[in-house]
Amino acid sequence: MDIIFKTFILEPLVLILYFPLWWYSKGLVKFFNFLRRTILEISNPIVLKILIANLFKPMYGDYSREGRIISFFMRVIHLSFYIFKIILASFICLIIFIFYLILLPLIFYKIICYLFNFCHYFLIYPII
Repeated sequence: MDIIFKTFILEPLVLILYFPLWWYSKGLVKFFNFLRRTILEISNPIVLKILIANLFKPMYGDYSREGRIISFFMRVIHLSFYIFKIILASFICLIIFIFYLILLPLIFYKIICYLFNFCHYFLIYPII
């Protein structure tokens, strides 16, 4: 009888109560590391070093003045698109991280609203 109580009542209750603590401790660290790895994969530092190192070298071995000018501007455009991609990915990851932080209180808010049926007593507009 003790094992049944422990397995079916006590353990799920402890897991439910532990979930918010996990969400903002271990889960937050795991999610942050996932987003950090995603940004590092998108912004490969080797590509950036190669782009900057070859900025003034002519493309396709064209050493004429026109070839050097075209190569420089093409590499500057390529570098600017690459930097824009890194900034955009970082901004999207920041938005996702903020959403991760806000998601759990919103879920608890909706659960309380549905259980006790007092959703909008203190809010002018509904959140979800």
